[in-house]
Amino acid sequence: MRASLIQAFAALRQGETVPFSRFPVEWAEEMLSEGGVSSIVRGSRKSLKVISRAAFDVYLRSKGLQPDKLEETVSVLSGADSRAQQVQLLGDSKAVAVRSCPGFPVNVVGPLSVRLGNRKILMCPCPGSFLYISDFLNFRIPSNALVVGVENMENFRLPERQAAVWEEIRDQFGGDGIPPLLLVSRYPQSRDLVTWLQTIPNFYVHFGDFDLAGIHIYLTEFYRYLGAERSAFFVPEDIEERLAMGSRDRYQVQFERFGRMPIPDPRLALLVEMIHRYQKGYDQEGYVE
Repeated sequence: MRASLIQAFAALRQGETVPFSRFPVEWAEEMLSEGGVSSIVRGSRKSLKVISRAAFDVYLRSKGLQPDKLEETVSVLSGADSRAQQVQLLGDSKAVAVRSCPGFPVNVVGPLSVRLGNRKILMCPCPGSFLYISDFLNFRIPSNALVVGVENMENFRLPERQAAVWEEIRDQFGGDGIPPLLLVSRYPQSRDLVTWLQTIPNFYVHFGDFDLAGIHIYLTEFYRYLGAERSAFFVPEDIEERLAMGSRDRYQVQFERFGRMPIPDPRLALLVEMIHRYQKGYDQEGYVE
């Protein structure tokens, strides 16, 4: 990793506004999506600024960097210091982060029997708690279960307060039966969840914010890998009524990045049309009763 790039990270962490062009495009997009960073546009110039230092530090660690030692790392990479010092600061000789906790959180709507390796487990977390699956490649669920990706943590940890949502998801995607539901969260953000989804036959339903950014997450992180045969975005029957009461500020902030994004899943056409017509977005937390 170049010293100039780490120096740009250090400037961001110190509260400075840093030009978009100082970062690889894909990294800048990652920071804007989940790294606690926002964009600032002045004419044709686009810059980045940290709005959540905690989230930004998590992002830096995902790149193998030590947030409180960025300046020291720049000094080592720019000088004649030993390779051993570089390895010590960057994690290894290629600056690859060591992931100490792979996997993703899971929750259930009602008891669910699953398998983790050779062990059979009855999942039934107490209200206010959930489980974390680290050995996800050996995690298996019943073939008739629907996997529901829940974007926001409040919705994920309080399934008992969203009975109407789960009933509607079962009606829309359950066919003739009443399938069990496994709730999954994409945090901490990594490709572990979609990697696991690609190894199982179960259908994935995305329950996220009803705004342009929420649709972008679904299209780029799930639909891109699972397609229409294996995934769908949950659109509640009352969403137009709720969008009419949604946030105009959110729409305006998101429009620059996502307003003209392609929509390869035609099932989302009506929802996207409503978002643009009302020029509003709606938080999924509104479904927590």
